[in-house]
Amino acid sequence: MRCIKSDHVGADASAIMTIDGFPILDRLLVQGTALSAVTRDWMKKWRGMDLDSAEYEFKELSGSTSINMKIRKIDPTDPQGYKSRGTFVPLNGAANPDTEISYFNLAAILGYDSVFRPTARYELGPKASAALETLIEHTPIHGSDRVENKGNILREIASGKPLRGCVKAKKLDSARAYDEMVNPSAPGNGAPRSSNPVIRSLQVENPQPQSGVTLDLGHGYKGDAVQLAREFSVIMTLDVIFRQWDRYSGGNVVIAKDDAGVAHCYATDNGGADVSSRLDRNIGLFSRYDRRTIDGLKALSAFLKNPASGFLGYTDAETFVADLGLYRQHPPADYVDRLKSNLDFLLQHVSGVEARHGADAYFPN
Repeated sequence: MRCIKSDHVGADASAIMTIDGFPILDRLLVQGTALSAVTRDWMKKWRGMDLDSAEYEFKELSGSTSINMKIRKIDPTDPQGYKSRGTFVPLNGAANPDTEISYFNLAAILGYDSVFRPTARYELGPKASAALETLIEHTPIHGSDRVENKGNILREIASGKPLRGCVKAKKLDSARAYDEMVNPSAPGNGAPRSSNPVIRSLQVENPQPQSGVTLDLGHGYKGDAVQLAREFSVIMTLDVIFRQWDRYSGGNVVIAKDDAGVAHCYATDNGGADVSSRLDRNIGLFSRYDRRTIDGLKALSAFLKNPASGFLGYTDAETFVADLGLYRQHPPADYVDRLKSNLDFLLQHVSGVEARHGADAYFPN
């Protein structure tokens, strides 16, 4: 499990945060579930990571409206003198660490971790928090959202407590925004572009995407029609569960290439969400689903309603939701209740679509 070592007793006390493991991912590996090569690589990079140690340095912020901190592991053998260890993300207005972590872990449970950017829970100790504070104070911060985030983060650092957040993997080099799929000017902070071929195939009234058909996404990106539709359906499904409000504002629908040069959907930023919100518009944006994903979510729903039945070796729902990543803003019991409610909302809707359209509600196996 993830071990957090802390001697924190006040603003001046030391605190050491170390990633000793990955509760969900390690359980999946033990039971023989395959994880992507990218996921396994970042698990190796992060295991044992302590950002208060002398091995790490912090020289740069990142984010457009959010304020995040890039992580460098010092390496004299590298031409740059360091290797990237991703980015630390505290709570920002449009970056919720809880959902960043939970999207990725739930995707791994469902067998789609390759579609999501690896993310893990992390709390900054005093040294790394001081580095973030210094960077914020010495970096020009512009825009009302970023200025507001600056104030909130500095106040949290000033509390003297470990700064809760997450670490995110470095984006794949081939990642690019696929804004051809979105209409950012649509009401409700944007919407999918209905004319896009991937989006069309996600509507049950339209024909199924055809196996073996290659979609040209432009800029040298080409992918399989069925696989792209399936992947984005999974992203949209998790958007319903976690109540995503920022998917279609621009820049948050992304594609990337695998080692063979084939394009895939790639969910890199999932922090514009709040599992406790009442936003339910996402459910009406698509109506074709991945059967394996829905079956996995049915199993999760059954466990949350009867934890003694067990799930991934868990028999306590509150422990599970905390390990999933829902840990920062609300008590575990509240997260369990909200996750149960959101799953019921999704699964009842899917059941209705299936009742009306039969097997066409799902992509073929």
